[in-house]
Formats: sequence, structure tokens, C-alpha cells
Amino acid sequence: MPQIVIRQQPTELITDFFARVTYSQVVVLADENTARLCYPLVQATIPAHQLITVKAGEENKNLETCGQVWEQLTNLKLDRHSLVLIIGGGVLGDMGGFCAATYKRGIDFVLMPTTLLAQADAS
Repeated sequence: MPQIVIRQQPTELITDFFARVTYSQVVVLADENTARLCYPLVQATIPAHQLITVKAGEENKNLETCGQVWEQLTNLKLDRHSLVLIIGGGVLGDMGGFCAATYKRGIDFVLMPTTLLAQADAS
């Protein structure tokens, strides 16, 4: 069952999460805004990882962008024991979750919503 946790400063939660689980690889998915504003706040607490950045905006929630994400996941050689950590709101949550769920028949993903609206949308 999914676990919902709300924190103002998520760094401790991220550290605790990665202390309990092990993944072969971790990829952070963010749009150009969350990559610039939010990712730097949590970057140091995420174990060795790669960052995938997509263009922001509802108009970019499409199969073309998903194709770009899948291509990057493939180029990074993610396997079924990998994790996609999605930092952002509705577009990223929807699209990132879809990309993770359909890559290699599904890999784990964690949603890290960055606004109150994104929290409600992710629930």
C-alpha cells in the first residue's frame, strides 16, 4: 500500500528511505523548473543518481516526451531493480509515473510533489 508522508523539509525522509531500501540505480525526473528550484535542495540526500530533465508545462505531457524519457532510461541501462524519483507536480507525476510503470513492464517510482496542489493531485 502506498505511504503518504508530508514534510516541509524532505531531506530527512529521503535519507531514511534510502537507508531502508536498495536500488541498482536511481534516476531523478524533474522539469526545467523543479530541476532549478527544488532539486538542489534534495540533491545531496539522494544516493548516486542521474538527473533527467524535461520541458515544463501541460503541453509537454505527451508520448513524445515519454519517448524521450524512455530513451534516456534505456541509455542509462536501468533495470527492473531501479527507481525513478519524480520531483514536481501534476504533469511530472502523471507522465513520470506512466513512464516508470511502462518501462521494462514497470519499475518503482516515488512521487515527490512540490506544491499543495501537486500533493492533492498525487494522492
